Amino acid sequence: MKYDVIGIGNALVDIEVQLGDEELAGLGYPKGGMTLSSDEDQQKLLEKLKKHSFSTCSGGSAANTIHGMGALGGKAYYVGRVANDDYGKHYTQDMADCGVGFSGPGAENDGTGTSVVLITPDAQRTMVTHLGISTALHTDNVDETIVEGAKFVYIEGYLWSGDETRAAGIALARAAKKRGIPVAFSLSDTFIVNGFREAVEDFIKWDVDILFCNEVEGLSLAGEKDPATAFDKILGICETLFLTRGENGAWAARRGEEKVSVKGYKVRAVDTTGAGDLFAAGALTGLLHKKGLKECTILGCYAASQVVSHLGARMPAHCHKNINGVIEEYSE
Repeated sequence: MKYDVIGIGNALVDIEVQLGDEELAGLGYPKGGMTLSSDEDQQKLLEKLKKHSFSTCSGGSAANTIHGMGALGGKAYYVGRVANDDYGKHYTQDMADCGVGFSGPGAENDGTGTSVVLITPDAQRTMVTHLGISTALHTDNVDETIVEGAKFVYIEGYLWSGDETRAAGIALARAAKKRGIPVAFSLSDTFIVNGFREAVEDFIKWDVDILFCNEVEGLSLAGEKDPATAFDKILGICETLFLTRGENGAWAARRGEEKVSVKGYKVRAVDTTGAGDLFAAGALTGLLHKKGLKECTILGCYAASQVVSHLGARMPAHCHKNINGVIEEYSE
């Protein structure tokens, strides 16, 4: 089977908890960021939060994007590692329900990665992540035959935190470049930009065709304080750039062309988990259908607005699936 897009990333199950700002501050995690954790420390955190109710859903940055593209009608395949435990089986079924190709659980009986997502009243999410078996992703998991006929590959920046996972991401990019298939890449988090700057910049310069980042990540990558200046600077090292700006919408441009600006959708945000991931799903879906850059950015903003309106990082079932309808209904 030929797929429109192939994604690769850390396959994680999200454990979502709603709590107050004071309680979050007391836990000591930087608000809005991602902190890597051991399984033991994650269990201690969950014990501290046991008075709260938890909700569980499949996650992982690139997986959210690929799942979103499947929900929007694309044919998608995801490369990631889960174990043969309850979390891994749940994850595999979730992908199947959306028609996304996925290899399924490995032989391991436990160890599917999990991310405790701490959600404050302002809808901001703070993640404490135990990567589990997802760190076992390696180049042998990249089957080049799956890439044949794809329109894009999509790679998450979180893979750059591990040598083997980074190598797997690069292997998928190189397989795509060999076939003339555009490579899309998400910076994922300032933790990745700051911790692996040289490797990230080299990858963007030599292997990436389409870059996704949010304003904070963009400022960090460019070493600038002004978002517009950062945007222009980053566009000097990539062909196409999408920069999301939260409730202010997003900017996009191709190198040498005028910047496109799209306003954000007015929605009541409940949980910002997956906002950037679903923006990428909408924008890439537009590119699949050969829409203009502005139309792709509109689709990205729409998909992001839908995912923040409920708990979890997956597109809600009731959202608009007619992309032409979304574009037509958008107003300046």
